Amino acid sequence: MSRPLVFVFPGQSSRDAGLFRRLDALSPGAGTQAQARAEAAMGRACSASFDHNLDIQCCVLAASLAWLRLAEAAGLRAQASAGLSLGEYAHLVHIGALDEAAAMALVAARGRCYDAGPSGAMAALFPMAAPEAQALCERVCLAQGDPQAVAVSNFNSPQQVVVAGTQAAVDAVLEGADAEHGVLGHVIERRIPMHVVRFEPVAQALQPALRAAPWQAPRLDYWPNVDGCAMNDVTPARLQQSLARHVHQPVRWQQTIDAMRQRWPDAVFVEVGPLQVLSRLMARRWLPAGTVFALDTFEMADAPGESGTSASPAATAAWGRRVQEIHDALAR
Repeated sequence: MSRPLVFVFPGQSSRDAGLFRRLDALSPGAGTQAQARAEAAMGRACSASFDHNLDIQCCVLAASLAWLRLAEAAGLRAQASAGLSLGEYAHLVHIGALDEAAAMALVAARGRCYDAGPSGAMAALFPMAAPEAQALCERVCLAQGDPQAVAVSNFNSPQQVVVAGTQAAVDAVLEGADAEHGVLGHVIERRIPMHVVRFEPVAQALQPALRAAPWQAPRLDYWPNVDGCAMNDVTPARLQQSLARHVHQPVRWQQTIDAMRQRWPDAVFVEVGPLQVLSRLMARRWLPAGTVFALDTFEMADAPGESGTSASPAATAAWGRRVQEIHDALAR
């Protein structure tokens, strides 16, 4: 009997200038078509420098959904999925709660709301346990006289968290992490502080788009980041409420994956989207070897993009190896 297959969809950190080019190198037209979908949702051309959150969200989602089509065409059919932050919208498409066009339109609205939201920054800390990061954030808030200056925004793995808040407060957390714990964190977002209380006005601005979306009954379980577990009795109202909370409350990715592993102890996880951010996070001192894979491999990242009618031989070979590795893992 085959082991359970779980797709995981990445968030905004999976943006890079080659995300559409690599798709075209593997399947000519796949990246070009994904870019066209992103640009149709945005109403303008994509910015290769990702100067706006709108570009990031639409491009990463469009690329992730293109990877999903390629995965399913290769015979990879998952019985469950989840998505980190932005990736939750690809998850909603995979489980049938939204169609692709509706998800693109909703994420475009989300990106515009994010661009208009409060300013701030976000930084990843590794290796650092959540209680240490929370205590450090509390001390910075106290020192700066602002209880909302900074907080943990993402509980990503047993040893990685993300903090978000004002630029000054995030800088203070980075200094404290280095001085007190020997942890050299790095800034991953320099414009906005997602998934913390400071970002609550964005959730309010997004509400009309969430209410207007054409929600459908999902065919698979919905695993919202904000709760870290599968939702029972999914309704449009509950989906809207969850996604609104998701804007200004922490991402509980570790809790989500641990709950999935409790349900399916022998599951194989496959990252479906650009780069390898999630798979590297999950494989690093957390999930067992041979249970986490990325579709967008390093070999494909090095392959020259081709906009013509033939695929890159290097990308095709890398893809074939990776798909076979996943099928082999599922058969073990």
